[in-house]
Amino acid sequence: METYTIYDLARDCGVSVATISRVINGSAAVSAKTREKVQQAIKAHNFTPNAFARGMNKMSTSIIAVFISDIANPFFADTVKGIEEACRKYDYRIILCITNNDMEQERRELELMEQKQVDGFIICGSRPVNDTNANYLREVSARHPVIMVNSRIDGGEKLYSVLVDEKKAAKEALCTLLSQGRYKRLYVFGDRVWQATLQKIAAAEEAAQRYNLPFDSSCIFECPQTLASGTLAAEHFLQTKPVQPCLVFCVSDQIAIGVLKTFCEQQLSIPEQFAILGFSDLTLCSLVTPALTTVNQHMKSLGEQAANLFISCQNGVVLEQKVIYAEYALVERETT
Repeated sequence: METYTIYDLARDCGVSVATISRVINGSAAVSAKTREKVQQAIKAHNFTPNAFARGMNKMSTSIIAVFISDIANPFFADTVKGIEEACRKYDYRIILCITNNDMEQERRELELMEQKQVDGFIICGSRPVNDTNANYLREVSARHPVIMVNSRIDGGEKLYSVLVDEKKAAKEALCTLLSQGRYKRLYVFGDRVWQATLQKIAAAEEAAQRYNLPFDSSCIFECPQTLASGTLAAEHFLQTKPVQPCLVFCVSDQIAIGVLKTFCEQQLSIPEQFAILGFSDLTLCSLVTPALTTVNQHMKSLGEQAANLFISCQNGVVLEQKVIYAEYALVERETT
């Protein structure tokens, strides 16, 4: 007979695993109706939350170290906000660690935070292609929960990922726009040191093939993920005399807004000559003129899911699903 798991309990009650965790742990952040339904299901299925009991007996500082690579990147503001709000419900606090895209600095911070006896780690953002800390994070996950947000490292005992399938999301968005038949060429702006950028380039190549558009290395413009870099890359791009009308896919909104700024200063026609697609849906995307078309990653929700996953893991829940894919949506605005 198969074991009745917490996932089965959550499914049968129509709630999340985090809600089951709150009921078992006596949290007040659950309605009376939901609490009663869960308790009845626990009794009916003779569900014994031994894993939670073990977790409650462990020493805990109720502090999570949250790692971000760049404090100036607006992507992390919404993600950290989601983490902090979810943690507060469980009386957890966070320590914010900034790595500045430096793997050695990340390693030093990981070691320091472990010495300070934090309960575990939430690591936000894409990972570099040459991820020198991947094995170390697997080792750490044998001692503490490690939740990756918007990236993925396979293996590890308590190593989990909450992320958008960026290749799938990018390909769907590109195919939706290219299906209109208005564009003669597709270009990509991004930094190939990041795994997520390579995924988006692969998506662009597949989308271009589907709609019989030429696509090779000349269609890719190297560009770090900052507004200033997007501006410089756009200037270089225009010097190459790109084929028009075209779709310019920027792997981040920051790059896209920099590109948009340059195009507008050159008084180019958007989207008639140059359509622009970003990725993430930062708040600024709806405020610039023309408003930027982009893919909404629901960053705050990613943070909330990561925090809830951490709490469940810290409470002793053995989660079979190591990778959780989050929702996304194409938001069409004035640049396409």
